[in-house]
Amino acid sequence: MQRGIDMRKEGMPVVPAAHYTCGGVASDLQGRTDVTNLYVAGEAARTGLHGGNRLASTSLLEGLVFGASVADFVASEEGREVAASVEKMVTTVPPPGEVVPARTSEAAAEAAAKLLADLRATMWDKVGVERTVAGTAEAVARLGEMREEATRLFEVSPAVATAAVRDAACAGEAVARAAHHNRTSAGGHYMVDAVSEAEEKEELLAMASSA
Repeated sequence: MQRGIDMRKEGMPVVPAAHYTCGGVASDLQGRTDVTNLYVAGEAARTGLHGGNRLASTSLLEGLVFGASVADFVASEEGREVAASVEKMVTTVPPPGEVVPARTSEAAAEAAAKLLADLRATMWDKVGVERTVAGTAEAVARLGEMREEATRLFEVSPAVATAAVRDAACAGEAVARAAHHNRTSAGGHYMVDAVSEAEEKEELLAMASSA
């Protein structure tokens, strides 16, 4: 009643929630993305199978159909060739013959865990549902520093933990940078102090000229 709706006399208007229209990672019929050997299916995907604004209930269908499609492709001869082509670029363990001292490994693992916690806090505080231009700019700077530190940790002690925080820092920085450039409040986030289109264009030109 406080909202001006009397359900005794009229229906209540219903609109899709934000997460229904957040989109996702574009893929082909085999779940392949534009990153070699990276596949996507289900909630994270944007297949177009059910149109641009798919309903949440159809994500199960997309998960089943495209999940199976991804599995079939990965197991195929072509899929194995793709995986082999990028295998040399993936390094998460020390090469044979190079043993990292236990004390160094433990210290690096502890530092990686702390860095990952800081990274999560930064993403939650600065690149969450409610964002500001200054906040996303701060996140870009912080995450750039975290990426450098995480890369150094991995170089000192190559392991799953240090590789994970390195990858998370790279991904977080990319998301924060995209969030800083996107001043439109849509989908699952809201930019509190969005600037005008002219101001945004001027800032982007300034950043491009200084790069």
